[in-house]
Amino acid sequence: MSIDGWLLLVAVGFLLGYIVGHRHGRAEGFRDGAVFAPIEMRRESLERGRCTICGTGTGTRKAPDPDGEARNEAASPSRRSSPERE
Repeated sequence: MSIDGWLLLVAVGFLLGYIVGHRHGRAEGFRDGAVFAPIEMRRESLERGRCTICGTGTGTRKAPDPDGEARNEAASPSRRSSPERE
């Protein structure tokens, strides 16, 4: 076999390897994206305090307490109106 035949055989081999690898990589990437997308959307929604799909919010946001504990600003006893005060 001449050098031209070997070069053609090597080129075809690389081309077939590229095509098979590309298809396998796309399929694997699609599976990874399908697994990762819901987790990423949930993380983003929790960070923003709003749904990334419909935009509805929780209505209250938790602010950090000076003592390091999270507390709900809207439900704070100092801001809640009680029947005794009215």
